[in-house]
Amino acid sequence: MKFYTQVQQSVQGHCQTFADYSKKKYVKEALIGVATLILMSASYFGYAWYQKRQNIQAFAGLVEISKSYEQALTKAREQKSLPADAQKENPWEDTQLLLEAIASANSGSSLAPFFVIYQAQLALEAEGDYDKACKLMEKGIRGLSKNSVYYDMFNMKRIKMLLDSPMQDVRDKAVQELEKVAAQKDNFYAQEALSTLAAYQAFHGNMDGAIQALKTLAQEDYSDKALISSPFVAQAQEKLKTLNIDFTVKNL
Repeated sequence: MKFYTQVQQSVQGHCQTFADYSKKKYVKEALIGVATLILMSASYFGYAWYQKRQNIQAFAGLVEISKSYEQALTKAREQKSLPADAQKENPWEDTQLLLEAIASANSGSSLAPFFVIYQAQLALEAEGDYDKACKLMEKGIRGLSKNSVYYDMFNMKRIKMLLDSPMQDVRDKAVQELEKVAAQKDNFYAQEALSTLAAYQAFHGNMDGAIQALKTLAQEDYSDKALISSPFVAQAQEKLKTLNIDFTVKNL
């Protein structure tokens, strides 16, 4: 007997056994329940596939917007060197329209927060609307998972934007957030937070606060085996040397 014939007879036998078994009490209801679960699972995986496909389209849209933004930024810089009467073209118009269309088409994607962050950047660059840019940046950050590898980066950008606020209470709150990030040694942007804090304090005339931040940054642990040294630590050490302020470097 051929292998295929054996398999066919075996399958037929199992089918008959299954048919007889399904006639027993409660078994039919149980099978219906299992079938329902299978359909629900299929629907879930179908939705997951849809989400994945949507994210792929959204990512392609982000790449397109990124290219358009860079081109617009280059045009805007070129226009600044021209006389005022020659600056007739709006270098941001195409990018704004493109972003509006792509963001709308991908509003349900998990990448949607990144479109909002781009809108915040355009509000700042193209419209010069600081308040609108801050609100959009806050919205974009809220949409990001704190587990996202991009969360800390954009959160740092948000804090820096708030440091430019004309309102003292907003700036004070941003400074507190900056100090919090600086204290998180596992945060990739901790050293940048210290550097930004030092620059902010110096700009506002608080040299004691600035020097303290620089000292903390200059004393950050480092390893001689590291491929590259931290530019923030190196800058802090250089500034302290310029100010003739002693500091101790910790070696790992």
